[in-house]
Amino acid sequence: MALAEGTPVISVDLPYDNYNLQLRGDDVVSRDLQLHRTPTEIRGRALGSVAQLSLEKDGVSGAVGNSPVNLKVRTEGDSLIAEGGFIDGPVTLRFSPKELHVYISQCRYELTSTQGVYEGRRSCDSRLLPPVRITVPAGLRERSPAEQAALLLFALAPAAR
Repeated sequence: MALAEGTPVISVDLPYDNYNLQLRGDDVVSRDLQLHRTPTEIRGRALGSVAQLSLEKDGVSGAVGNSPVNLKVRTEGDSLIAEGGFIDGPVTLRFSPKELHVYISQCRYELTSTQGVYEGRRSCDSRLLPPVRITVPAGLRERSPAEQAALLLFALAPAAR
């Protein structure tokens, strides 16, 4: 899929797969996501199911298919922290300009950043593989903490399946 020049993307580069989440204004599109966002919700299709999430000041709630989403979100300094349930089970996320630490679907990502590219290993890979690389557009940090958390977890959910 060709990207329009200037389209911000969250890019996920794994040793055996890679994909992009295109952030096209109020739409978020990838091979597994067709979502529309407003300041208070994200709706559409995600991972083969209907997604309807409410974005609140301190969290994200709703469902993707029959799987509940219930995240508590807060900021500490320049870090965004999210904890709770997201689709397949418990998650934790810590996102800052310097690091991205995520636990999702029994995979742990310990990534450090160089100019918006987060790189490191994930613990669910049993083989010695090249590092995981996730590129995050600078504009993502301008969105609400709840939306940042939801979009980052949507980006990593297909990789953890």
